[in-house]
Amino acid sequence: MKQQDSAYREAVVALVPQLRAFARFLARDAARADDLVQDAVVRALERQDAWTEGTDLRAWTFRLLRNLFLDQQRRRRVEQRGLAAMPTPRTNEPVQTGRDALRDLESAIAALPPAQREALILVAALELDVASAAMITGVPEGTVKARVSRARATLARVFGAQR
Repeated sequence: MKQQDSAYREAVVALVPQLRAFARFLARDAARADDLVQDAVVRALERQDAWTEGTDLRAWTFRLLRNLFLDQQRRRRVEQRGLAAMPTPRTNEPVQTGRDALRDLESAIAALPPAQREALILVAALELDVASAAMITGVPEGTVKARVSRARATLARVFGAQR
């Protein structure tokens, strides 16, 4: 039993970099993403008994993280309205090759509808299969495929129009 607990903990810890990447795309804030990952890992460790051995642990922990994010979103509606009214501080960042292209891609992805953005990140950036992404988001596989396809088409139009 203890060896099984240890293997479970090691598997959860091994997922932290992937969880962090997903959380950064969801939250779009590094500190908030780190908090989400920490909460998801704590929840996964506390609820080890809720996980069914033999199922995809990665999809299960991603779903925990996603549910935590959605819960926070519901609670932060008032806070977000207040922050949206504040002006964004301007900073002089160093100019680096490719920085503008990366910023353009980040902006284009951020402009996608949340469901499309989430599906695209899960399937394209995090390289999850469609079945796992469907399990995480709680929608049918066909819906995930359609969202990814629409997101890719939108990005292709945005970047095709710029050239």
